[in-house]
Amino acid sequence: MSGGDPLPKAIATTYDNAGLTVDQLTVLVGAKSAKRLRLLKADLEDEPLDLAAPNDVDIYRENKASASGLDPEGEADT
Repeated sequence: MSGGDPLPKAIATTYDNAGLTVDQLTVLVGAKSAKRLRLLKADLEDEPLDLAAPNDVDIYRENKASASGLDPEGEADT
C-alpha cells in the first residue's frame, strides 16, 4: 500500500476516520493489508507508554566488537 497510488492512502484515511467497516476495508485492500491497518489503528488509539528517561549508561563500554568483525579503530577482532 505504498508508492504513487493515492487510492490506498485514501482508503486507509477513510477507515481511520470510521468511514469504512472492517469488511469493506478487507474487500478494498485485501485481508493482509486490512489486518495491518486494523493493528495500526488500534496501536495509535492506545495511550502512549509512560517510559522513564534512559540512564546515561554506555552499554558498549566493554565490548568494542562490531558486526563487520572490526573494532572501532579498524583493526581485526581477535
